[in-house]
Amino acid sequence: MQVFFECRAHLDAYLDRLHLLSCVRCGRTGAFVRHGYIRGYVSPEQRGVRAWRVYCKPERGGCGCAPSIRLAGSLLRRCFSTAELWAFIRELCQAPSTKSAWEKSGIRMPLDIAYRLVKRLHLCRPVLRTCLCSRGPPPREKCEGSALQQVVEHLRSALGDERTISAYQQLLQKDFLAIA
Repeated sequence: MQVFFECRAHLDAYLDRLHLLSCVRCGRTGAFVRHGYIRGYVSPEQRGVRAWRVYCKPERGGCGCAPSIRLAGSLLRRCFSTAELWAFIRELCQAPSTKSAWEKSGIRMPLDIAYRLVKRLHLCRPVLRTCLCSRGPPPREKCEGSALQQVVEHLRSALGDERTISAYQQLLQKDFLAIA
């Protein structure tokens, strides 16, 4: 089942053909229906639709699972975009401190979120490396920086420098900040 979509038009087209899809849990075809939205902050100032729910309906022989699907530019449980996260990660690789990287990235949220995000990035580093190796080998030139800088260089070489995190989520169908 596809979870991440490049644009709203592709997501809507996917939702229109739900009745043709098979559930990844039970394998039943024709049991999916629209189930609603996940609403919340899409930016620090604006509320909106963060994801769309689908439901494998037991009345149609389904298992009752309700996965969510969303745009590749959004992050699970975060109210900033993948572009803002990528800007923070790039600044983090160059800045002398987490505080200065957070300020330069332009994300208008409290500093403690930056420290939790850095901790999360270090926790998800092995998952990122494993997924990136499926797309291509690490860069030939050794990066002399931290382990996070090495992952960033691998991201750049495998996916390019623009839309890197959203491209990762869309191509690999995996949350960027997943730790398993």
